[in-house]
Amino acid sequence: MSKLIGKTWIDGNEALAWGAALGQIDYFTHYPGSPVNRVANDLEEIDQEHELGIKFNHALNEHVAILAAAGASLCGARSMVVMKHVGLNIAADPANYLGVTGVKGGMVIVVGTDPGATCSTGEEDVHWYVPQFNLPLLEPVSIPQIVESIPTAFELSERYSLPVLLFLPATLCFNSDAVDLPTPPARRPVRFHFEQNRDAYTHVGAKAVQHHAEHLQRIADLRSSTWRAREFFNSSAPVGIISRGAAHCHTYEAIIELGLEEGTHLLTTELVYPLNENEIRTFAANKERILVVEDQDGFLEFSLKNLLYNESPCPIHGKDRLPSHGDLDYQMVLRAVADFLGCESNPPPRLPPVEIPERLGTYCEGCPHRSTFFGIDQVVGDSDSIIGGDIGCSSLPPHRPDWLLCMNAGIGLSQGMAQVVDEQSIISTGGEGSFFHMGIISLLNAVHNKIDFLHLVFDNRIVAMTGHQLSPTSEGHDQQVDHRKLLESLGVDHIFEANAFLPFEVKYRLEQAQKLSGVRVLWVRGNCAYFPDAEHQHRRKVRTLQIHNDKCGSCRTCFEDLGCPAINERPGSTDIYVDLDRCARCGVCLEVCPNEAIEVQELKN
Repeated sequence: MSKLIGKTWIDGNEALAWGAALGQIDYFTHYPGSPVNRVANDLEEIDQEHELGIKFNHALNEHVAILAAAGASLCGARSMVVMKHVGLNIAADPANYLGVTGVKGGMVIVVGTDPGATCSTGEEDVHWYVPQFNLPLLEPVSIPQIVESIPTAFELSERYSLPVLLFLPATLCFNSDAVDLPTPPARRPVRFHFEQNRDAYTHVGAKAVQHHAEHLQRIADLRSSTWRAREFFNSSAPVGIISRGAAHCHTYEAIIELGLEEGTHLLTTELVYPLNENEIRTFAANKERILVVEDQDGFLEFSLKNLLYNESPCPIHGKDRLPSHGDLDYQMVLRAVADFLGCESNPPPRLPPVEIPERLGTYCEGCPHRSTFFGIDQVVGDSDSIIGGDIGCSSLPPHRPDWLLCMNAGIGLSQGMAQVVDEQSIISTGGEGSFFHMGIISLLNAVHNKIDFLHLVFDNRIVAMTGHQLSPTSEGHDQQVDHRKLLESLGVDHIFEANAFLPFEVKYRLEQAQKLSGVRVLWVRGNCAYFPDAEHQHRRKVRTLQIHNDKCGSCRTCFEDLGCPAINERPGSTDIYVDLDRCARCGVCLEVCPNEAIEVQELKN
């Protein structure tokens, strides 16, 4: 019997990790992405502390991750795969097959969604994948329910031989609550074994149609026999409100604040797909109208209207009352519920808007990407040259590249442009994380098609944007990749290397590469400022820098063109100085200063 650890304050990422441990997970894989980028770290800590023996796979993209989790499941292991919403696009191909293949050990697919795009480049609603995959979807409404939902998902998965989806919005991922946590149970005495079954796992021709029919039957069985929902207030009330996920708490509180408990019947469903038809019909039977409160596009509203079409005269409202974009807040829900029921909401007054001057984001002090882009700028200047951009730290403001879309859009779009433009030079850019995610295939495609193409890899030796996970080129990595041998094996015509902290070396190598033809790669290496190498750590201890404004001539190259945040302007003056508390001693300002106005002093031991 498990001991009770007691009330522990955890956030949504930690709740997912604890739920996995309590659900006796055997295998965990992920591709890191906010808002679920810390689940792996938290689960590794729990695994080490309680000696659970979990196997981890830190995948290089979501496609690989979901297939690895499925493989473990087919051997009987309980597996979990975690990704963010845009990552589900990458995993969609294999996810379409997992329902018809079925699983053996429980398999849970966790997706962090992002209404409001607080930590993403887009806020697409991935709920629309769910009926395409035809997999059950759970959406917990609170931190304690997240912990409970993972063991539940494993049980559902094993009962119906289907992977179970679990969507968690950023609001819940970053929220916290005190939860009663037991110690994780001991490892299950299971011997994992893959049982060959070509009949079940081969999906072509008539077999594909047969397996699809069997999959639909499993979903139909789940739909009719499973009901995971909670009802509140007056079940006899003529007005019904249905909510899912993080919207539940706002809805529940709004009803109480408005004093509508007697006149309202609230239903919150945790199993969002498939909906139990009989239970939904029973809920709607005595209702005169229904309001659906949910974030994003209105997936639940659509499902309810589809389910009750031609069966209930009760009108269903939702996105005609609430927005489809952004994150729902309490004020929005309170007003929508009050308007729907025709009562005064009297919401607490909003704080007056504060005028905040626009401030561009920037790279950290000592970031290798700042100096690399400075080197690129020396080559392209104000010309009509194209700079292809990718996701990662290299995409931080001020946005140097000409686009910012999805993973591998830098190398992908650039090679298409390279085949059609004649007069514009193109420099494709992207981090080593994106390169190993899918950029290798894109680069191989350029080689395969003999495209005249130049790609620049920003290798800061860590997957920095999502929490500093190990990269295949990280220092100290047991299986550190030799990028030059990798590029040679792909058939790259010309390979160049440069030190990111020497921007004029970057400039020189780019100019060399631009004079050649074929597939060219410039690999620019410089450690992330949060993981400096030994040389930079030593410089930080022994070096100080001072700007002599009488020498600099107000050229402001280091302050404006380089834009290092450790170089500041004195109030009421045009003089600039180095803030030594912030300065990483990377030495780039010394490199770019045209007037030798920055003095370096070595501290004596």
